[in-house]
Amino acid sequence: MEYKIRRTDRKLESAGSVLEFYRDTMILPDGTEQKWDYVRHKKGGGACTVPVLADGRILMIRQYRPAIDREALELPAGARDASGEDPAVTAARELEEETGYRPGKMTKLASILTAIAWCNERTDIYLARDLEKVGGQQLDEAEEIEICAVPLEDLCRRIYAGEIQDAKTVAGIMAYRSLLAEEAAGEPKEAEAAETAEASEAVKKKETAKSAEKKRTPEKPDTLLSRLHRVLKRARTG
Repeated sequence: MEYKIRRTDRKLESAGSVLEFYRDTMILPDGTEQKWDYVRHKKGGGACTVPVLADGRILMIRQYRPAIDREALELPAGARDASGEDPAVTAARELEEETGYRPGKMTKLASILTAIAWCNERTDIYLARDLEKVGGQQLDEAEEIEICAVPLEDLCRRIYAGEIQDAKTVAGIMAYRSLLAEEAAGEPKEAEAAETAEASEAVKKKETAKSAEKKRTPEKPDTLLSRLHRVLKRARTG
């Protein structure tokens, strides 16, 4: 689709350590001009993990968020150390710093743009399994984080109840739930395929056994009648 809306100017209004704030001049489809706000994340964003413990519970963190003036239950996450940093490296580092756990295996679940209307921030979400406790938390001076382990069903209930609203956490939990459903749906098919293969192998073994038995079974001796029939046939042709 060819869009009529376009940007004619972008002006930096303010810059912080992580974010830059711009004022865009936009021409709308009807030709009118408007000023729009745009926020640029200097490092592009960050990454988070869905850390699954051996018992199936998910490792979560609680922390106070000044922007909403209340405590939030979230997945471990953080910003990249530098623009272009591998998001998997970011995710693993932040998990270890915030919880003291190191992932043995990581799988990409999803990527989200957290505020697509006015910000470029992107968060990559990873499933972290085979967790190993390697030490304590290594928090920044501004961080106060409590660790807790929560069953997946409880997290889903809290999401549906509106108790968990953090975008990356909602996306990560639901992506993990979807993955589990796919894995569960694949198990019967795999079992069915295994049973089919086993049945096929049993048929082959049975046919092989029949063939071997046939070779071992001696032919029945000629009866007197069949021998007499052959003698008479030779006499007529001779």
